[in-house]
Amino acid sequence: MDGDPALLRQVALNLPANTVRHNHPDGAAVIATGTAGDTVFLEVSNTGPVLPPEEVPALFAAFHRGRERGSGFGLGLAAVRAITDTHHGEIVATPRAGGGLTVRVLLPARNGGAAPAG
Repeated sequence: MDGDPALLRQVALNLPANTVRHNHPDGAAVIATGTAGDTVFLEVSNTGPVLPPEEVPALFAAFHRGRERGSGFGLGLAAVRAITDTHHGEIVATPRAGGGLTVRVLLPARNGGAAPAG
């Protein structure tokens, strides 16, 4: 994966932080990374509140803080989207049946999916 390490670090920090922040107390959170074809991905999932599919796009708008109105300014997912777009990637967000959300960031892999050298 070619890209700006500082910006990609923000994606790797913001997604898990949001996953924990918007989860139920004692809920579960899962983080996965890997490759899929010619992309690399970071996926986070939680068992938070039920989220109607039509509300998902608004989660990526700047200053949107969701129903819980927790701490923060609502910039985390907007920044993740901007960084992903800058790196020619894609974000897929899917509400989970029973509550929670799965967010997958897909980014183009370097060398057609090969792991970076050393």
